[in-house]
Amino acid sequence: MGTRLNRKSDATQVNSTFIANPTTVIDVRWGFNRFPNLYRTVSAGFDPASLGFGGNWLRDIQYLKFPRFDNSLFAPLGAENDAQWAVYHSRNLLANVSKLVSRHSLKAGFAYRQIEIVNQPFGYSAGQFSFTDTFTRADYRAFDGRTGSPMADLLLGFPGSGTAQTSTKFFQYVKYWAGYFQDNFRVSPKLTLNLGLRYEWEPGMADRNNALIVGFDRSAAHPIGQNTKGALMYAGVDGNPTSVLNPSKAKFAPRIGAAWAMNDKTTIRAGYGLYWAPPSYAGFNTLGYTQISQFLGTIDGGRTPNGSLANPFPSGLVKPVGNADGKNAGTGQSISFPDQFATSPRMHQFSFDVQRILPGQLVLTAGYVGSRSRKFLLGTGSVNINQLTADQARLGQSLFDLVDNPYYNKGGVGIIAPAQLQRAQLLRPFPQFGAVGLTFGDYNHARYDSLAVKVEKRMSRGVSFISSWTWARNRDMAVGPPNNQNGGAGAPQNAYDLESEYSLSLLDIQHRVTAAVNYELPFGRGRSWLGSNRILDLAVGGWEVNMVAYFQTGFPLPIVQPNQNGILGAGVQRPNLSGKSFNSVASDKLDQWINPAAFAVAPAYTFGNAPRTVAYRMPGQDNVDFSLFKTFTIYERLKAQFRAEALNALNTPMFGRPDTTFNTANFGKVTNQRNFPRTVQLGIRVFF
Repeated sequence: MGTRLNRKSDATQVNSTFIANPTTVIDVRWGFNRFPNLYRTVSAGFDPASLGFGGNWLRDIQYLKFPRFDNSLFAPLGAENDAQWAVYHSRNLLANVSKLVSRHSLKAGFAYRQIEIVNQPFGYSAGQFSFTDTFTRADYRAFDGRTGSPMADLLLGFPGSGTAQTSTKFFQYVKYWAGYFQDNFRVSPKLTLNLGLRYEWEPGMADRNNALIVGFDRSAAHPIGQNTKGALMYAGVDGNPTSVLNPSKAKFAPRIGAAWAMNDKTTIRAGYGLYWAPPSYAGFNTLGYTQISQFLGTIDGGRTPNGSLANPFPSGLVKPVGNADGKNAGTGQSISFPDQFATSPRMHQFSFDVQRILPGQLVLTAGYVGSRSRKFLLGTGSVNINQLTADQARLGQSLFDLVDNPYYNKGGVGIIAPAQLQRAQLLRPFPQFGAVGLTFGDYNHARYDSLAVKVEKRMSRGVSFISSWTWARNRDMAVGPPNNQNGGAGAPQNAYDLESEYSLSLLDIQHRVTAAVNYELPFGRGRSWLGSNRILDLAVGGWEVNMVAYFQTGFPLPIVQPNQNGILGAGVQRPNLSGKSFNSVASDKLDQWINPAAFAVAPAYTFGNAPRTVAYRMPGQDNVDFSLFKTFTIYERLKAQFRAEALNALNTPMFGRPDTTFNTANFGKVTNQRNFPRTVQLGIRVFF
């Protein structure tokens, strides 16, 4: 079920330009933008009680809608978690001075910006429930691929896990200051230098009411005792900072560029710049101000269910309490926090190209563009710092053993409330929590290299075109969720070995060719032939043909396998490489896009050696759009244009990514198409 967006936009701007003297111009701008957004699910107003749910928790639902049901084999059923209302504000003040001094064109300026988000996220307010095959397996401890079904668990009403959310309003904002100086220096008629320096300062996101978690103190004594360490850090509490992350205060950004006209037909350009990326402006859903009620599916490792859909939250939903729980916040549940040590992402970008005028009014440009990025966000997923180590993983099946719970009747709640716990839970670095998700970590680094060739022909004799070819390689460590174009796990395989995530980017495109052609047929008035006769001009004059096309290779494939390391706290498990070719020799490539013999199942409690993305790609993209126009001159000031347009003119299918979960029935199968068939549209345009 989708979400409807209702948006209203308000924008105000005041601009004043002063000409101080013939060589000096001063420009001052102030602007205000406001975007009230209401994200409303299609099922808004649906009462979950009509599905047979019971219990007091139904009275606690803040936003009625259809619940969400997820399982490991089939498409999800129910509403998304993006229902919310949000109001975005932006205030901007900019001042710039331009000055001409001899061969120097000088510019200097100042910028101030404040972005504010006032929002209330409802998330899975009516509940989200995930089903595996655990309760219907022959052996609940091991996936065997033959017994168990998530649909059977669903029909029995036994989720493996589940959540429901309540929330309060947030008033979050981030400020930004910047100043710059630039000199465009014309050294000679053939050489121009661009020299500049920019400084930026951002203190990070804050909240008017300090309704933020700003980090996780790994050494703090937890109130539950038992020599337990680790607690969330609330903004402004116990001397904690009032903003998230740790932005750099030394954000100097030099820029240098050069353009040299070697002769009247050849120009060489080069440039370098250091760029700083801003911190995240997304609203943070803070625990305590946003409360997640956890459904505990089992307390004995999957042997028996602990609850059912009949009344999944018998104690009702947890209400927002702000920061009142202090260091006890999140005890007995999974938590997340922004990395308080994450600094400002930076990118070194450089380029070099040569441009040459060729005969026939052709312009050829060839060049290189590259970048080196450091301290970038790891991605939209999180890193579970509460994962067991590789040494602890060697305990194998004994991790499922039930042992006495030292927190029982001593403050233990949620997942640490039972008298006995799995051994794995007590071995975690922070056993009082489930997953401890580090978000907005700056562990990512990236490298991008590309070569590009472009040929352009300006309009002459009725023909113009531009065509380019780009070869690129993009490598990074970013993790993120899958979409219809490429896959993603949303989490690293091993929280203690993040560097093993470095591989081809999920967005890497190795080759891309684009072309755009416009041809005015040489017939009719004002053209080479048949322009003297009005009747012939009406029939054959004024026609032009247009074509836009692109061709590109597919995205790399992220291969995973059914996760056997959930007991360790790992979010994903990859298979091992067998050393055989990834290329499938099957006659029907859509039924077996990738060779399954290239992989082997990684045993439980181990981490597969397959990289995050393998050097084998999903189907590429080919598309050609074609149009035919004819312009009629009715009167001198009145014209009409007939337009015939064919989108995806060659009716080429664009296939989606294959299933990338190894050791499952659908592995390697391409089961979806991502584009529309040929679409033809006809129209008349009148202009005067």
